[in-house]
Amino acid sequence: MGGIFGVVCSTNVPRGLVVTVLRRLIYRGYDGAGAVFPVNGVLEVRKAPGHLDSVVKQVDLEDIPSNMVLAHTRYASRGWPVYENTHPLLDCTGRIAVVGDGIIDNYEDYRARLEKEGHVLRSRTDTEVAAHLLEKYYRIEGDWLKAVLRVGAELKGLYSLAFMVLGVDGILFVQNGQPLVIGMGSHCVFLSSDIPSLYGLADTAYIVDDGVAGLIGLDRQVLYRISTGEQLGLQALQSKRVKYGVEHVDKAGFPHYMLKEIYEIPEAVYRVTLSIMDKYLRLASMIIHGARDIYIVANGSSLHAGMVATYYFNELAGISVTPVSAAEFPYSVLETVSTGSVIIAVSQSGETSDVINSVKQAKQRGAVIVGVTNNVGSRLALESNVYLPIGAGPEIAVPATKSFSATVVAMLLLAMYSGIYTGRQSFNEYNSLVGEVRESSKELKTILTRLDTEIATILDSMPLFNNTYVAGSGITYPIALEGALKLKEAALIHAEGMQLGELRHGPLTLVGRGFPVILIEPFEDSAKSLYLKVAREIANRDAVLLAISTESGPREGRGIYIEVPARRHLYPVIVALPLQLLAYRIGVRLNRPIDRPPGLAKAITT
Repeated sequence: MGGIFGVVCSTNVPRGLVVTVLRRLIYRGYDGAGAVFPVNGVLEVRKAPGHLDSVVKQVDLEDIPSNMVLAHTRYASRGWPVYENTHPLLDCTGRIAVVGDGIIDNYEDYRARLEKEGHVLRSRTDTEVAAHLLEKYYRIEGDWLKAVLRVGAELKGLYSLAFMVLGVDGILFVQNGQPLVIGMGSHCVFLSSDIPSLYGLADTAYIVDDGVAGLIGLDRQVLYRISTGEQLGLQALQSKRVKYGVEHVDKAGFPHYMLKEIYEIPEAVYRVTLSIMDKYLRLASMIIHGARDIYIVANGSSLHAGMVATYYFNELAGISVTPVSAAEFPYSVLETVSTGSVIIAVSQSGETSDVINSVKQAKQRGAVIVGVTNNVGSRLALESNVYLPIGAGPEIAVPATKSFSATVVAMLLLAMYSGIYTGRQSFNEYNSLVGEVRESSKELKTILTRLDTEIATILDSMPLFNNTYVAGSGITYPIALEGALKLKEAALIHAEGMQLGELRHGPLTLVGRGFPVILIEPFEDSAKSLYLKVAREIANRDAVLLAISTESGPREGRGIYIEVPARRHLYPVIVALPLQLLAYRIGVRLNRPIDRPPGLAKAITT
């Protein structure tokens, strides 16, 4: 995964252009950067792992002695952040270079086939197979456009690819579910992962449709639909003015990273199903099935995702799992850990010190570690016996949004797969769940804008508040805790998350006229009577009731209801969306530093 940038100019590429655009794309990946360009009859590659600031000190990406360059900033979703996995990647001949964004689902099959045919693959990334496939299909077709169409037809997943081929006057590309745009400048033509990166370079950007491949050059832009072979012109694509201000360029046009990352949740949810490879899911499930006792160890949003997972494991696999704060693990649980214990350690960054310390102490006592992380190059990945990458992509804002949702889905898949070993599930049921997740991700995309607009309207009609309760029951109880955390982080207001029943055991005494209470309708039928009882009590106290409820949910008492669809397995992800948006919109109205709350960091590493 990462950010793609390509440019073809009438003269040499202007000094500093590549670094400028890669900085604008840094939100798409910060684990490595590089560029490739033709010079003196060969393709020259300049790249290094690490953050772009570090890379530009090691290799010269400022002065490019060529009129054409293909560049990339990498997020390590498959393959550690090391030199050989950093893009661009070459084929066997050195004539073809590729950069990619997204995940190729069936790359292992093609890697095995290509190696049997004599191809030498030097990285552990999925993107590299595309360069070798293009090499193979050009030998068969004798035409680069026909060859790139075959690559697009063969490789499955959610990805975009861009190729530089020695002797070809332009950049070849495939768009298969990950964004690509074409920009037309006065002296250059551009290919990029987003429109804002082209600010000041092109007036108009053409958005490449899914399932389209082709070539861009100064004199021609040739596009084809991969499925039909139909040729397209640029005018067949949707076009937009490149009008973003500099302050929004690195946020893809959004005013804050948090909002951008909320809107990326549907894609992140889908990508989880591609990121977690079957062989590692199988191994992790076997380890869990054979465990004597199992603990989920995490902090913050990751802990809340782990709490959701306990419901999944109980229902889908018949396995009891204990969630524990990593900060408390050494005091409350460590003495019971020994050979036969399994620790499911969860950390978005993979660098959280409490998690790492707990993992190390558990390993010393003989525990097996299953890591769940968004950072495959992290300490958690290194310390784990097996780790599952959630593949949410870089998350810049301190309040976790898309990484939380992706972690919940990753734990759902792990619980379902574990159920195969306990006899509660079948492979067909697991595959059906994957299909359900992918379909639900499309639904999330359709309801996001509606929820955002609705919440903004609700806040316009009510006074802003500084204190609130957020309550849920069953599988929505951890979401109540997560929603309260988001309100603290993004809006900087006091919010307390709790179980619906616990609200009636003391906290209800503070609920009176005008006091805001956010209720989340439980998914479990057995918990809904409690939900209705609490809703009535809040209404009777003249409090402000804000309820997140299913479309078919009952309307008890006075209050404001935000409707969400009822989807059994993804319900926690769905009800988290309005809470994340609510926290964000309140933070905007209060002029809070949303992406960087005071006193907080993305990862607590000390």
